[in-house]
Amino acid sequence: MTKCSLVIDLGFGDAGKGLTTDFLASQHPEQSLVVRFSGGHQIGHTVSTEALTHTFSNFGSGTFLGVPTYYSEHTTLFPPAILSEGEFLKKYKPKLYCHPLAMITTIYDIAYNRALEKQQHHGSCGLGFGTTIARNKAEIFFYANDLQFEWVVKQRLKSIKNYYETCLKSQPTEIQDYYKNELKDYNEDYFIASCSAIRKFYSVASLTDLAANFEHFIFEGSQGILLDTQHGIHPHTTWSYTTSKNAIQLIKTHLKTISDIDVFYVTRCYQTRHGNGPMAKTEPVALQYNENEANVTNEFQGVFRTQALDAELLNYALSCDAIHHQDLQSNKHLVITCLDQLPIFYYSNLLKKLDRTFNTVYGSYGPKRECIQKLSE
Repeated sequence: MTKCSLVIDLGFGDAGKGLTTDFLASQHPEQSLVVRFSGGHQIGHTVSTEALTHTFSNFGSGTFLGVPTYYSEHTTLFPPAILSEGEFLKKYKPKLYCHPLAMITTIYDIAYNRALEKQQHHGSCGLGFGTTIARNKAEIFFYANDLQFEWVVKQRLKSIKNYYETCLKSQPTEIQDYYKNELKDYNEDYFIASCSAIRKFYSVASLTDLAANFEHFIFEGSQGILLDTQHGIHPHTTWSYTTSKNAIQLIKTHLKTISDIDVFYVTRCYQTRHGNGPMAKTEPVALQYNENEANVTNEFQGVFRTQALDAELLNYALSCDAIHHQDLQSNKHLVITCLDQLPIFYYSNLLKKLDRTFNTVYGSYGPKRECIQKLSE
């Protein structure tokens, strides 16, 4: 029988989904497949071992354990980044499976994203994820299936370049100039070569094709429910369903014999937000042991902010996710990470509030505190 685990962020992202996915994959790595069902190459999920700390963007967070990754049709891929990260991780034999309709990001998508972000300041990562989704909605396509055919890759790039040149005509001169500047060092031959070079890392497949090969499917979410395109606060949202919506759809469509579904809701013990957008007005927090924080201020996202948790926001996120699997029986677990950075959390009334909040919404929560502590180390 097939077991499914869903890793969902209750906040604005950066809660510890990579850490949680790695932990789940460690239980039975030889039987597991990590499934990416939202977001794409713009994510950054950090996993640490005694030998290495790495932020995964193009491979799932079970890669250190030899667990392969499946990219669904709801995700994006950027071939040059796959090539670079794949070569860096080659001792771990990284393996990708890609749905043939997984969407491909190009440098044109990235350049247009960055040009717009310089004007809008919405808090984008600046890696072309949103513009890739928008382009596909405009029916200017480039898919994983196309990567196997060089002539098709060249034609796709030509059509995408023409698409953005048309889009730019209605934009201010500043955006047009920034877009052109982003492309001044672009080497299209290298991009085309990378599409061919990554064949050693991936195979095109449907999740149905893989259903019989694995016993544990770990659905590694992206960003957080409070950035969801439906449930976040516009315009500071992502172009993706960051709830369990896509994962549930994939399970129902491709995995027929399911024995257990476990949903792991992840939050740090404090509230975070990377980039612009509203946060709940809670008190500041004094963190410790955060010298190795992977989230830092950058040109496009802006400042990484931290505040005390807000139980109402967690409640809201849980209620949003519940909408998407009302007809499925599942076990719900609360995973609290980064406990070592905020020791006072143990002694606050907020921990009791979280217990009551989760019991109210879903009943008793999952991993034992020893497991939660392990996940925070």
